[in-house]
Amino acid sequence: MPELIAIAYTEETVAAQAAAELDRCAAEIPLDPDAIGVIVAERNGSHQLLTSRHPGATAAWSRFWGVIFGVVMNEDEPSELDLSFRQQVKGLLRPGSSVLLVAVKRVTGETVLATVSQYGGKPLTCPLGAETTTGLWADPAG
Repeated sequence: MPELIAIAYTEETVAAQAAAELDRCAAEIPLDPDAIGVIVAERNGSHQLLTSRHPGATAAWSRFWGVIFGVVMNEDEPSELDLSFRQQVKGLLRPGSSVLLVAVKRVTGETVLATVSQYGGKPLTCPLGAETTTGLWADPAG
């Protein structure tokens, strides 16, 4: 079953560094590079969602990240994303911090965590239902 991994960092630049490492290793682990997002909690209290679009990326990834960002920031309430997970992620987004988000299907959470272990951080995971992940992985096997 697909899951969403969130790794919280106390500094606003660290999640982006970890995301760059995952992007660099994406082919070897294997991880869809569009399955990586970062939320930065700016020091002024605003929040920013950072994703990258790779050649061949589907619009489904843009929709997915928009929904996830809305859910974490309490602007949306999809029933598929666990309330406790949402509250924990939002609670970790203090001004000057960041969160790495990774949607996985074929790759295990342990592989993702091992790949970015040098950055530390507090990991959380949440299963993702079919409604949330529709169209993300073109290959049914993921």
